[in-house]
Amino acid sequence: MLKRAGTFLVLGSVLLTGCLQKETTHTMYLAPDGAAAWVVSEMNVHSDEKEAGKRVEEEQQYIGPAILGAHGAARALAALGAQGPVRTTVLRDDRPFHVVTEARFSAIDRVLERLFLEMGIRSSASLVHGGEQTVLRVRLDFSKPLEEKQTPVSELAEAIEAFRFVLTEGRFGAVSGFDVTEGVSATLSRDWMDRAEKAYEAKGTTEFALSWRVE
Repeated sequence: MLKRAGTFLVLGSVLLTGCLQKETTHTMYLAPDGAAAWVVSEMNVHSDEKEAGKRVEEEQQYIGPAILGAHGAARALAALGAQGPVRTTVLRDDRPFHVVTEARFSAIDRVLERLFLEMGIRSSASLVHGGEQTVLRVRLDFSKPLEEKQTPVSELAEAIEAFRFVLTEGRFGAVSGFDVTEGVSATLSRDWMDRAEKAYEAKGTTEFALSWRVE
């Protein structure tokens, strides 16, 4: 698994180990009022274990729970307080597997704050509605050492750099820490990642923000 040195290094030690390989994307679909649908797509899931027996065992440890909706991504999203049941769709149950997991949340600020807190990062988040514009702001505080712990949410630690926020309506306005594509899709920028790493090393704080309006 790829991860940045520094800021999220301590989180890496609690992630999945072994030889299971996969291509994972995380998309947050944002409604105008700040409600969100978090979709996790795990593609090309397979073990690169050379011994056939161990390879099959490792792959079954993934796809078996996925078929039941009890795999890592589903448990993590449920632990974040999803509204209603977490939905799992197995698009391909032969290796390499393809599994899509979706959960809905009433407010994007609450789920992001809970995500970072579960990762041991002190954080605060706000969602402010003003006129036709909505502003999401998230602040991370590294003044205290990160508390390394393993919880169901640890499955999502690798997602930070891959978050993609997509508007269901409207367009993004002013942003901080994001690269925006065609006004409707935003990902955390490399510059923000560098600033977050420096904030971690300096035991300081950093934040990112998104604003959007419905046209």
